[in-house]
Amino acid sequence: MNFNEFAQELGIEGKAMSITRIHEAEPNAPYKEGCAFRSLKHAMEGEQICLSEEDIKCFGGKIGFGFSDGPMQVPGGYGSFVSYGAGEGFPAGMRLKKTPELAEQGSEDIPKSTMEGYKYIQIKPYEEGDSPDLVTICANPTQLSALTLLYGYRLPGNDNAVMLSGSACSSVFQMAFAEQKKDAPKAVIGNTDVSVRQNFDSGTFFFTVSGEAFANMLEDAGESFLIAAAWKRLKETI
Repeated sequence: MNFNEFAQELGIEGKAMSITRIHEAEPNAPYKEGCAFRSLKHAMEGEQICLSEEDIKCFGGKIGFGFSDGPMQVPGGYGSFVSYGAGEGFPAGMRLKKTPELAEQGSEDIPKSTMEGYKYIQIKPYEEGDSPDLVTICANPTQLSALTLLYGYRLPGNDNAVMLSGSACSSVFQMAFAEQKKDAPKAVIGNTDVSVRQNFDSGTFFFTVSGEAFANMLEDAGESFLIAAAWKRLKETI
């Protein structure tokens, strides 16, 4: 199945993006001010975006996009910021972890060196023939079900995807890049970050795999469950 047929079958037209690390930015590749993760919306609208460490003003974004290994430096301490805060005069705690100790422990798992010397991340609408580092798709639950099943179609076992609770940008960039270094990389389901979800359709998440894995998915699509009766009935609900 070619990409256009696949996008139509799953109803993901305009929601698939190529993500590639590059050494030099292409001319006229605009960066949009504000939260760098929101730039994905511009890519879904047909623009090409290039991000560098200098472009991203949010230190958390520098980590999430893989330009910095972290953890984030915050007055009062990273652990307190991610948990219940350090008290009066310090930033309010995000309350994502019960204790500062648990937050600090989690920071030890932040992937390192995911940019591997590249200076820019290029984000653009996916096109037939692309060979990106990653492909990410903004998907509703039904589309997400299909994408996850298709990713596992040629893989052993059933543990082929992971849903991460980190920042939105890390789930699509830093952690997804790091996953590709593993012997058996998993698809990454992201955008569980409550501070950013409001910028995208409430019923959607991001599904991210390597460009090579996505090419395999396109190759397998025409012989998979997508031609079975169960999917034909379900796709009517998208």
